[in-house]
Amino acid sequence: MSLRELLRRIENIVQVGTISVTKSSQGKALAKVIVHDDGEDKRVTKFLPVLSFANSFAKVWFPIKVGEQVLVISPFGNANSGFIIRSIFNRACKEPHGANEHTTIVEFEDKTRFVYDSKSKKFEVDCVGDITLKAGGNIKIEAAGDVDIDGSRIDLN
Repeated sequence: MSLRELLRRIENIVQVGTISVTKSSQGKALAKVIVHDDGEDKRVTKFLPVLSFANSFAKVWFPIKVGEQVLVISPFGNANSGFIIRSIFNRACKEPHGANEHTTIVEFEDKTRFVYDSKSKKFEVDCVGDITLKAGGNIKIEAAGDVDIDGSRIDLN
């Protein structure tokens, strides 16, 4: 292996890039990444797997989006045989409002939010649309304090 090839492989081990194409619409965690674009020369990877929380007993799906800034990790220096570590906060993608060391926030593009503050022990859901709960069994609601229900109409069967 030449010194030039060795340097190319070392440079390819970890690269910052931007998602250019995804297979999210097909339910696949695969994407192509622009890893180099200087205006004249543009390098785009093949479809690479996206690192996600998934195993035999639980799966979490967040579709990867075009324009998302990511890391491409290529253990052997070949950018087309690596994988994607997603989401880097940057100027175009800021941390959500209220982010701090004791608050976990999931915020969607339509502004629906789940917020859990472990310091105040408060969980909030702010949904801009409808919410549906389905259970194959019972649903039990318990509160040590009051339960308030407010709506334009309340139907109880």
